[in-house]
Parts: sequence; C-alpha cells; structure tokens
Amino acid sequence: MVAGGLCLPVCAQSVLPHEQSDTQYLRQSTDKSTDATEKPAVHTVVAFSIPAQSADEALIAFANQAGLTVVFPYNEVRHTFANEVSGNYTPQEAIAMLLANTHLQANIVDKSRIKIESTRNKSRAEHVISRLFSSLTAQDESLVTVPDEQGNYRIEFIEVRGLRAKVAQSVGIKRNTSVIIDTIGAVDMGKFPDQNLAEALQRVSGVSIDRAEGEGQLVTVRGFGPEFNRVLLNGRPMASDKLGREFSFDTLASEIVSSVTVYKQNQAAMQSGGIGSTIDIQTAKPLTFKGVRAAGSVKMQYDTNSKAYAPSTTALFSNTYLNNTLGVLASFNQYQREARLDEAQIDGWLVNTNIPEVELSASANTLYVPRNYDQRVRFDERTRTGGTLVVQYRPNNTFELSADYLGSTFDVETSATSMGHWFTSSNLEDVALDTNGTAVAFSQNSGHATDFHARTFNRSSSLHSYGLDANWIVAPNIIMDADVSYSSASVNDNNGEGNALSLIGYLNRSSFDHRRNTVLPAIFGFEAANPGQANALGEPVGVGPYLDASNGRAHVMLRRGWSIDDDIGQAKVNISVLGEQQWFSKLDMGAAVTQREKANERRDNEADARHCTFCGYFDSPDIPDNFQSVFDAGDDFLSTISGHEHIPNQWLRHDGDTLFRFLEQAGNVSLAPETRGSSFAVKETVYAAFAQAAIEKDFAPWFVDIHAGIRAEYTDVNVTGVDEQLSALVILDQTELGQEFGASVGIEEASSYSNFLPSFSVKANWLDQWVFRVAYSHSITRPTLEQMSPGVTYTTTRQGGDLRARIGNAQLKPFEAQNIDLAIEHYYQDNSYLSASYFRKTVDNFIVSQSNTLSFNGVTDPSTGSDTNAPDDQDELAQFSVISPSNGRSATVEGVEIAVQHLFGESGWGIQANASFVDSNAELDTANVQSTFALTGLSGAKNMVLFYERDALQWRLAWNHRDGFLQSLNQTQSTEPTFVSPYEQWDVSASYQLSPHLSLFFEGINITNETVHKRGRFSNHLLLVQDAGARYALGINLIY
Repeated sequence: MVAGGLCLPVCAQSVLPHEQSDTQYLRQSTDKSTDATEKPAVHTVVAFSIPAQSADEALIAFANQAGLTVVFPYNEVRHTFANEVSGNYTPQEAIAMLLANTHLQANIVDKSRIKIESTRNKSRAEHVISRLFSSLTAQDESLVTVPDEQGNYRIEFIEVRGLRAKVAQSVGIKRNTSVIIDTIGAVDMGKFPDQNLAEALQRVSGVSIDRAEGEGQLVTVRGFGPEFNRVLLNGRPMASDKLGREFSFDTLASEIVSSVTVYKQNQAAMQSGGIGSTIDIQTAKPLTFKGVRAAGSVKMQYDTNSKAYAPSTTALFSNTYLNNTLGVLASFNQYQREARLDEAQIDGWLVNTNIPEVELSASANTLYVPRNYDQRVRFDERTRTGGTLVVQYRPNNTFELSADYLGSTFDVETSATSMGHWFTSSNLEDVALDTNGTAVAFSQNSGHATDFHARTFNRSSSLHSYGLDANWIVAPNIIMDADVSYSSASVNDNNGEGNALSLIGYLNRSSFDHRRNTVLPAIFGFEAANPGQANALGEPVGVGPYLDASNGRAHVMLRRGWSIDDDIGQAKVNISVLGEQQWFSKLDMGAAVTQREKANERRDNEADARHCTFCGYFDSPDIPDNFQSVFDAGDDFLSTISGHEHIPNQWLRHDGDTLFRFLEQAGNVSLAPETRGSSFAVKETVYAAFAQAAIEKDFAPWFVDIHAGIRAEYTDVNVTGVDEQLSALVILDQTELGQEFGASVGIEEASSYSNFLPSFSVKANWLDQWVFRVAYSHSITRPTLEQMSPGVTYTTTRQGGDLRARIGNAQLKPFEAQNIDLAIEHYYQDNSYLSASYFRKTVDNFIVSQSNTLSFNGVTDPSTGSDTNAPDDQDELAQFSVISPSNGRSATVEGVEIAVQHLFGESGWGIQANASFVDSNAELDTANVQSTFALTGLSGAKNMVLFYERDALQWRLAWNHRDGFLQSLNQTQSTEPTFVSPYEQWDVSASYQLSPHLSLFFEGINITNETVHKRGRFSNHLLLVQDAGARYALGINLIY
C-alpha cells in the first residue's frame, strides 16, 4: 500500500484518497522542511487541531500533527467516525480522546510509533501490523516490505512531493475505490497539470477530446460522445452553455480545481445520465488546509500564429478561524489568449444534385459535389474570468455546514476574413468523377461569383454554480447529508454575432481540381475577371482582377446566433448506515429531485429574406472602394498542408459592421436579427431514489468488497416551441431562394418515463498486489435537448433542389444501456501498476436521424418550371429533405483499456502510458449512402507522459494520439457525415523551485504544430483544415 506524503514543504494537506484498500496503512509525518530534530515523544505536549471526521482521515491528521508513525487496518477504520481533538495534549492523551467510544484502540509501541487495532476483527490486522513493526528500525525508511508466511501482504511507505505526490494519490484512489475510476489531481494549491481541464482528461485511458480553435472543449469516454457523459461540480449537476447536454470544459479554469474524477462504472448511488461516464470536478475546501494559505501565478502566453502575447493570472487565498472550525477560501483567475487560426473549408458535400449529364466525364450511381470552397483566417480574442468562494463551518464533531459558489465568464470575439467560391450544380461544366462518384474537377462560368467575407463567431457565455451542504452524525453509526444546489449557464447573442456574415463579391468564374492526391484542392481561374459576366439586370460586372476593390458588389448580409439559458436546481438527501451486523458493512440510501429548464432562442435576419435584401451583385448601392483592402495571409498560410501552393493567400478584406451600417442606411432597411420559430424550451423534472449496500469479507489471502443497489427514477418532460408556417419561396439571386412565412403557431408537448437502474459489483484484493473487478449495471442518457424542438426549421433553401429542413421529436425516450465491466490491476511496486479492463455496453432506444422528403403547405419551387428565373404555373412542389429523430435502434460498444505507470525508484523519473481500443456494430458504412445510423465519437486513443521531479526541478513531456472518428452524421450544408482524421499532439512543461515559496515555470502546447483535418464520406471530401499554431508560456508561481 502506498502512503502519499506532502505536496510541498509548506503543504499540510494530506493527499490520501477517500477510500483505501483492505491493506494496513503506514503513515508518518514527512515534512522535511523543518529542522531535523528528534520527533516528539508520545508524552510530549503537542498542539492538536483535529476535527470530527472519518477515523482514517483523523488518524492521518494525528500522525502529521504529532510527528509519529501510525499504522492502522483501513477496512476496520474507514467506516468509523473519530472524535474532535483540539488543544494542547500529549499524543497519548490525544489518541485516547480521538478514539473514545469506538471499536478502535491504540497501542503505543515506543516513543515514536503507535499501532491501531480493532476489537471486531483482529486476526489479520494484528498479524500484518505486528510483522510490520518487527521490521521497522528506529530510523525512517522509505520502503518497508512485510510478507506473512505465505508472502501475502506488503505494506509500503514512501515520501513523495509535488507531481509525484499526485501520481501517488491517483494510484491510491484507483486502487482502493470500489468502482472503476481514474483521478487527476492538482500538483499543488492552484496548480493543475494542464491549463485546460479537457486536455488534462485526455491523459486518462478511454477519454478523448474534441478541440475548438486549438483548445480542448468536449470529452468522449469509451466511445460515447459529449452528451453521453454526465459532468458534476462537487457532486452536483452543471448547466451547459451548449445547445444540448454536453459540457464545455473550456469555461472552467484548471487552477480552481483540486481534482477531476472519471467514473467509468455505474453504481446506484451515482446520479444518472452518463452512459459513457460521470465526471466529477472537485474544488478546494478551506478546512483541508490549516491557517493562512495563499497561492498565485502570473504567466505570459505567446501564440506562434498570431505572434501576440497575452497575460493570465490566478490567485487563491484560504484561512481558518475560531480554532479551525470556520474556514473561508476565495479564488480568482483570468485567462487571455490572442489566437490566429488559418483554415480551408468546404461547408458540405451535396448528393445527387442536378449536374447536366452532358458535362459528366462518367456515370455514377451517386454523385458528390462540394457546396463551396473557402480560404479563411480567424483572429480570436479569448478572455475567461472566474472565481470561487467557499465557506466551511464545523462547530463540533457531529456537524458540518458548507456553502460554495463558482462563477465563470468566457468571452470570445472573432474577426474572420475569408475568400470563397459558391458552386451551383446545374451550372457546372467539364465535371470529372472519381470511382466513388465524387466531382474531383470542374469549372463554373455562369451563375458563379468570387466572394470576400467578414465573419464573426463570437461567444459570450457565463456559468454560475451555488451549493449548500449539511453533513451530520445522527447516531454513532448513521451519517446524513443534505444538499441543495443551483447552476445556470447562458449565452447572450441578441445581435446574431455567433455566426454573422457580411459579403462583398462579384460575378466571376473559377475551376476546382482535386486530382493531385493532396489534402487541399486547387482553385484557380478567378484571378482575371470575365468581362462577359453580367448580373440579373444585364449589367456588366467583373471587369478587373480579383484584388481590384472596384469590382465589389453587395450580396448576402447575415446575422445568426443562439441565446441560451440553462438552469438546473437540485435537492438531495443521503443517509449512510455503518453496519455492525455481519450482513452489511455500509448501507446508503437517498432521494433527489432535479429540475432543469433550458431555453434555446434562435435569432437571425432570414425571415422574409431580409438577409438577402442586397443579393444579386447589383451596381447599387455602390460600395466605396476604400471599404476594402488587400489582406495578405502570408507565404506560410497552411504551408504544412499538401496542396497549399494551389490556393490563394491574398484576398480583399472589409469590416463587417461598417458594411452593415452602410447598407442599412443606403437601403433604409433593418438587418438586425429577430427571434425565429426554431426557438424552444425544455423543462425536465427528475425524481430519484436509491438504496445501495456494501458487504466486505475477509477470506485471507482474499479481501472481497461487494456493492449492490437499485436506483429508480421518474422523468417528466414539457417542451414548448414555435412552428413557423412557410407560405412561399422566392428567387433572390442566381443561387438563393428566400423564405416567406405566415403566422407562427405555438406548440406544447409533454412526455414522461420511468427507469429502474440496478447495479452490482465485486472487487477482490489478492496478495495485496492484485485487484480484480467485475460489475454489471444499467444506465441511461436522456435525449439530446436540441432534438426535442417541436417546430420545423428550414435550414437551406437554394436553387437546384437544395432544400433542407429539420424537425424535432418531443416524445423521445432516453438511451438505455446494459453495462459489463471487467478489470485487473497489478500494483507491483511503489506507485507503479499495470492494469487492463474490458467493457461492453449494449444500448437500446438509440436515437437516429431519419431523412424523409416532404412538402409544406403546397409551397412550390420557383427555380423549376418553364422559367427558372421566375415563378410560373409549371413550378413543381418544393421537396424538402427533412431530418427528424426517433428511438428504436440498438447498438453494442465494447473495448479494452490498458494502462501502465512506473516510477523509477528515487531517481525522480516516471512514465504513464495507456491505450484504449473500441469497436461497435454501429459504425457507418461509408459505401452505402443510405446508411444513417452510427455512433459518433467512437475512436481509440493512446497517451504517454514522461516526467521527472527531483529537488528543485520538475518537467513533463506529454503525447496524445486520437484515432480518426465520426464526429457528426451531418455537415454544415449537407446531410452527409463528418469525420475527424487522426490527430496527435505533443505538450511540454517544466518548473524550477527558486525558493520554498516561489517557482518559475514554462509551458509548451502543440509544440510540433499539428493541424486538425475534417473530411466527409471519403478521404477527398475535404471539410476543414485548421492550423491553430503552437503556444508557449512563461510564468511564476507563488505559494505561502
């Protein structure tokens, strides 16, 4: 068994896990920062301050404060509550007070060593402890090994600090808890291993992440994507600023987090919702520390793409009062980043559009054509500001009250400039197809334009969490915990800047060629304009080269975004009965009520085609030439991506807000967004109750821990929304069809369902080095909130039959999973282990998206009929491809996780490595265009962390690799799938301890400048290439 030491010499906080194994535990003070004098004898008066708490934690505190060695049988101790000891006493007096009226008794071996025994189960504990003391010498030893006659038990002590301390703690938690988990802890107060929580979690086996703009944001666990993973803060549900249930980890600063635990196995006592996992984020509490504690850091970060510097600061203060019965902790953090992202993008691949047959080089059953092709540079200014406030009050040995608050705001302001070409299938010429039916080369000389965009992808989000918890001992063996919490998250986008677009362009021609076997297709032929081009009024346009600002004409002016309000309130009561009976060691019972209300309000200016008021590239209004200037993306624009030499790196740039104001005044029109019919609100109330029993049996050399329980839940759902009544489609320009609507109709729907979730697990320890686990459980994940929107959303209306819509389903039922977990762990030396686990999840009620062709209200398509430029009597019904979700499919996911951790003795070196492999019968058949059911996020991953910590120096090199995976069954402008190609990243960090209170640190993120690549059904269906660059930071840490 490994005993964790102190984080740093100034840290009085124990790093022990909440649960330990059955093995007896050796603990002694390890603070070597004090003078190396003789330890106090058991008769020396010492100032003690030990609150009433579980006996294992109390004994650890006693050992630290008395400076003595203490050995105790953990499984006889962990369900016992020790008394408060506060004041000046000899250790002999203090230990007697601490264990009064319990089944534990202390035996003083000599002036520096005490052993704890239980009057209930003495044989195994006494034997191992006595053998331990017989091998101890009067001097401290870093490792003590004590086998019994059969070599069955081994007890170890090792002093560890900093990163090694947290490695030791994580091993202890993994080894000794009753469920399959992995934990990441703060290296020290206010110091987390990674600057981003998602990027820290990717180091855990079975966990993969999605990156947004070069930073980790969403997590996938064991092949199940972000919405399948329940995220808690201090055991309480967290609101989300996303449209669905997924949680954005980039909204939280890692510096305010003390630990993150990933529960991969379900138990009845755990809150439901996470088929993939339950992730619990823990923040620091003041009574964990003693007296005044403070920590802070300042760093400056450099972004290699933007070549900009941005500061970040963190401060944390904690103090205890009233003889350490009252504690207050406050923290503040602010993170800034100025980023540049270089991108090439295709919004979607259209299937079986109306390309003239005479233009096709070959025939194919299925044709795939790119919607557009853009080159873009994004400039992001990201600011995250947050803090916590915690008050803890423990007036006596039977009661504790704590209140805490967490707040965070995350503001992203984006200024993006891009150049693009929009393709219309009916106007394509000389189309070359590959064997998959993909248009790999073509030209377009009519109905085509060269466009210059100014875009914003702004995100202004906030997150707040409040909690109040009371814990008290009702009777000597009964502990009750009552907790109420409230969490809210919001995104304020009333101006539609979450996806705003202003466009200046002109009619032109271009050619597309992707036959060079490169990642990036070539785009050319647009550089010299075609004098023969004319707009819809017959006016000549396109009379100069593409960088001539006088060519510019107005076109689409779009404002689009979501305002999101998510509120979660919860009240719960848990009761734990510590068993003296033979048939259980602990019985947990509880009940909870959780209510969630999420309102998603879409705002845009697309109603009645206001966004297309100026569509058509007309001469009027005349845009001043000085509105545009040449933007040079640089010779290194996407230079690491094959094919970059065949795309432009210069284009015209303009300011979007300036153009919006100019056109609104010139056209006497408002282009402001308004609330649309795709807005909706969901109110969900969950009533839950559970019972769970723990049984522990000692069958030497085996020690068995059994948990069995049942959780019952009833869920009531109410969904409200608005259904816009489509009345007509109108021609706006050469490509766009405008939408006209009649009166909106309100919709309200309700549903309910019940779930019973049993769980059973067995953990068996053998020879004190081996742990075997087997578990069976049921779990659920509730439907995606966005999929429950009851109204019709008309997502695309363009000429050439590109008409798409989606409609939600308020009657969706939750995903239901049956889970099997097997694991084996071998702890072969101090803080080192090998582990392997197998999991199998059979999921029913899988929600799938089905596509149907529908018409609405007799609306016709004016781009059909005898006159394709105006409505006529021959126009055909507008046939929309409508996506709608439904339950019904089943899927099985199974996988294997392998992990190893090895510390090379006292050399300071260590390595962590893991790999996960997953498989499913719900993988997309890319050869079948009718295949629409697949599990997103399914992928394997590999991790390696090499670290060194000795004396004042600490450094860490981390590598992460994620296999390619299906990210979505849709694309921005298509119902085709989105895949993310394999991605790997190298990160490095180092620190040097200048003094006991001050350290200098360095960080490097994505130091090999890897890029993100997304594609469609086939490898040459480019969707996105994004280069976020590398980031480096230099800073100082201060701890007091």
